Amino acid sequence: MEHEIKLLKEREVDQKNKASGYETLLRDGIPLNEHFLALKNKFNNEQDLLKKGIEVMEAEIRDEEKTNKQRNHKIDILKSEYDNLFQKYRDYKDDTGKKMRDLEVKLFTE
Repeated sequence: MEHEIKLLKEREVDQKNKASGYETLLRDGIPLNEHFLALKNKFNNEQDLLKKGIEVMEAEIRDEEKTNKQRNHKIDILKSEYDNLFQKYRDYKDDTGKKMRDLEVKLFTE
């Protein structure tokens, strides 16, 4: 029971705090449209800052994508060079193995 009373009092205090924000707008003597203009300017400024942040992030993303594209191209080039070198190595190995067998056969038959 005491716990419920405590929760109800906390809710009442929260509601008063929320309402006091509106009451201060009315009590300070400044016209409401001045408050609305100030809020509008604050909103516009924050919106501009966020838009600039988004533009910067998008530029960074584009740069990263460009860099990744270049790296992928370099990887493709290196893979093809590796494949060529590996094929040359395999051909050389097969040729030398064949020559060794031919020489062994020739030496054995003589």
